[in-house]
Amino acid sequence: MIEGEITTVKEPYLVTVSQSKNFEEDNTFTGRPEAVVTIKDLTSGVSEILLNRGGGAYQTSVLQGVTGHTYQLTVALEGKSYVATSTIPKTIVNLEALTAEYSSIDNDDIYMVPQYTDPAGKGNYYRIRQYVNGEVIKGSFVRSDDATDGLTYNGQLYYDTDKKSGNPLIRIGDQMTAELQCIDKGVYDYFRTLNTTIDQDSATPSNPLTNFSGGALGIFNACSSNFLTAEAKL
Repeated sequence: MIEGEITTVKEPYLVTVSQSKNFEEDNTFTGRPEAVVTIKDLTSGVSEILLNRGGGAYQTSVLQGVTGHTYQLTVALEGKSYVATSTIPKTIVNLEALTAEYSSIDNDDIYMVPQYTDPAGKGNYYRIRQYVNGEVIKGSFVRSDDATDGLTYNGQLYYDTDKKSGNPLIRIGDQMTAELQCIDKGVYDYFRTLNTTIDQDSATPSNPLTNFSGGALGIFNACSSNFLTAEAKL
């Protein structure tokens, strides 16, 4: 399993390499610390071998995500190479507002409602992550503009509020943060199919669509990213 991300937010970027498991096994993964991990900006030609942080984590120190640039992630492990490419879209869409609403189904739950406007012209893809008081809520949402080209999105972000999920619950007065990523279609397809293949009770579970060659599972996501924080008020 390989997971990596490079964004327009200036910071060290992390790639994790771990041993994948069968669907019926638990969700803990053993890191692979013996890989050689490289990210290359195919647009500028700048390349970097990532620093091995141990435990299967690898970190950049030079690269910065730039809109319109295409990046290639290569993981060399046990004589094999796993390669993925991803492009940061040229079009940047920012969050315009973030509010809180009671669930339309269960008034005990509170959900975030981010707002952004899709620019005219199809082919835009988005991923949304959410945090409560700095703690990430598991999972993410992906959307395309196939049926909403040029429209404003402001839907509730549902998530698992059962205690067993371990997710933080949104309460009045909490600091909510939404992250909006503009992603390419390969990344969109991965998270779209991931949401339909993680059911452990499925009779024929399948792997999500990945942008890696060489038979590796996972995703390399090059994207623009912007955050908006607001207090939960009703």
